[in-house]
Amino acid sequence: MNEDVKPPRRWVPVLLVVSLGLNLLVAGVIIGTALRFHGVRDDVPPGFGPALYRALPDPERKALRGDLADKHRRGAEKRSRDFKALGKALRAIPFDRDEVQNLLEEQARANDEIQAALQEQWLARVSAMSDKERKAYADRLEDVLKRRPDPKKRKD
Repeated sequence: MNEDVKPPRRWVPVLLVVSLGLNLLVAGVIIGTALRFHGVRDDVPPGFGPALYRALPDPERKALRGDLADKHRRGAEKRSRDFKALGKALRAIPFDRDEVQNLLEEQARANDEIQAALQEQWLARVSAMSDKERKAYADRLEDVLKRRPDPKKRKD
């Protein structure tokens, strides 16, 4: 046997998991775009959260976006650890389905926490609006719901 075989690099599995995540993200964007602009959307309203966000005034959207970016950065270290644990779990023999399930549930909980924090911030902003501001917000929300593409004007 050849004794010049180099030991495997530890960063390669992490890079593969990150690469997979980025590929899934790109695929999601492509599929989402295709569905948004080429799918049948006659009676399908947009997602609740995105519609509420789009209807906010620009300064409020920027503030929420900044809050989300801060939360995302604070969770980066934990996500890195979780990706490493996922890579290890995927390579384990025998495969431990429960361990992978726990990692997925932990990520879902983290996403739920961010979602709950954003909802609370949104509700605080809306609660602080005057009656006139809230009415204008409701009008913008209706406009967001009406801005769906017209399937008859699609370019196929």
